[in-house]
Amino acid sequence: MNSNKTFLILGASSDLGLALVKKLNDQYENSVFCLHYNSSDASLKELELKDGNTARLIKADFTSDEEVGSLIKTLKDEDLIPTHIVHLPADKLHYTRLKDYDQEHLERNLKIQVYSFVQILKAFLPAMVKRKDHNKVVAVLSSVVLGKPPRSMLEYTMVKSMLHGVIRQLAADNEGKLININSVSPSMIETRLLSEIDPRIIEMAAGESPESRNATVDDVVPSICFLLSEDSNYLNGVNINISNGNVII
Repeated sequence: MNSNKTFLILGASSDLGLALVKKLNDQYENSVFCLHYNSSDASLKELELKDGNTARLIKADFTSDEEVGSLIKTLKDEDLIPTHIVHLPADKLHYTRLKDYDQEHLERNLKIQVYSFVQILKAFLPAMVKRKDHNKVVAVLSSVVLGKPPRSMLEYTMVKSMLHGVIRQLAADNEGKLININSVSPSMIETRLLSEIDPRIIEMAAGESPESRNATVDDVVPSICFLLSEDSNYLNGVNINISNGNVII
């Protein structure tokens, strides 16, 4: 069993984050899980870690530069420099056409998904690279960055494409340095982030899948775990397509 890792899970209180922590808890021992949340830590407090694993819960609103900075300071002050970073945060999904474009809302989403991530990587990636021990960075993108995006998802596609650019650039900038910077791109996952979407649209998305269903967190977590494991040591700049074959590239 793998041991003595320091995981920084951003957006850990999400459905995907909770499922990921539970899976990693079965695969690692004597490791620290730094679990970021924004509004409520209730679900994180219910997690039962084992085999010497411990949790450090940290609150931060990623729309605030100050709170992102406070998260970074807390980790540095407590000497919790991560070996593995997973980036999950996202605003609730909204369908937007050009006529719906709202720059203020876009900026909010960029702060949550892109700017905060870059700020955190700026703080910790140099130390992770310096270890020369295949530290890991994994971001969750979306199948919208693969092939042809669906209709009426302008803001979502813009944000995810920008996040994809961050992964690609940092993977290129750090090639050959024994660090692995990768991502996964699932199709629609049925989580709380879909709570403001018309149920008919969710059903339509499921109908377009070869298996006539949307993804679940259990479909996505194994690929993230793989990219966090030593089995991915030869992968850098990879974006795993998790779309049930709905997107083939």
